[in-house]
Amino acid sequence: MKRVLILILAITTLAAARDKKPKAPPGPYVFTSKASAQTLKVLIVQENLSAGYTLDADRQFQFRFSKPAQMPLIESVFVASSACPGMTTKKVWSYTLVELNGMTTVTVQPVWEYPDDYCETQTQALIWSQREEIEAFQAMLDKASTSTAAQ
Repeated sequence: MKRVLILILAITTLAAARDKKPKAPPGPYVFTSKASAQTLKVLIVQENLSAGYTLDADRQFQFRFSKPAQMPLIESVFVASSACPGMTTKKVWSYTLVELNGMTTVTVQPVWEYPDDYCETQTQALIWSQREEIEAFQAMLDKASTSTAAQ
């Protein structure tokens, strides 16, 4: 009986360890592309605007988008947005493009921006945990590389 219990415990422990997905790390997330920084900027701006984001800041190859959003419950316990008139919780995506030696590095920093108890703006890492979205973003950059090369 003792052996059966130990065996069951070992199997459930291994199964739990196997099913546990590794946590996605917080940003920044870094991508590369053979397309020019200007080409990538146009694509990224179009993509964010079509997703309902607003362009908040635009300095040549550093830009930022945001849109009001509700933080996940576990992260929003201490958010005081309802007590701060005119301040809302937002998803914010910042991009920095650096072109060097025929390659463009795209750094993406997503964060939650929210008011604290004193109605001051705070930020918290927004973990980009959707692997499909990350892969789609890289695919968009790769597609831009091939279309730029074809011209």
